[in-house]
Amino acid sequence: MDVDVSDAETAQLRRPRRGLGAVWRGFAGSLAVGLVLLALVVIGFQVYAGSHGEPGPGAWVVAGHVVAAVVAVVAQRFADRRDGPVGVLAGLGVVAVSAVTLWVFWWA
Repeated sequence: MDVDVSDAETAQLRRPRRGLGAVWRGFAGSLAVGLVLLALVVIGFQVYAGSHGEPGPGAWVVAGHVVAAVVAVVAQRFADRRDGPVGVLAGLGVVAVSAVTLWVFWWA
């Protein structure tokens, strides 16, 4: 299935982002990547603990980190592809998911 994309849409997709919007997207993207890496580390700890007869972090903690990482990556895709309020709100969603994940699983 071929998708017909006009030259104007192609130019808009390729234009460089500048200013505060680029910084905001970069910050939110960093948090999303951090959640993915954190989820991989928690999975690794669970596998290691399970193979050594230890309880590890537990299934709920692992599942919570994986769900948070997926939600953050999806929100970041919206933030990267939308300008205006939608992009800003998607970035705020990444920040919120990151904060809630750290609070629930690491500080509370």
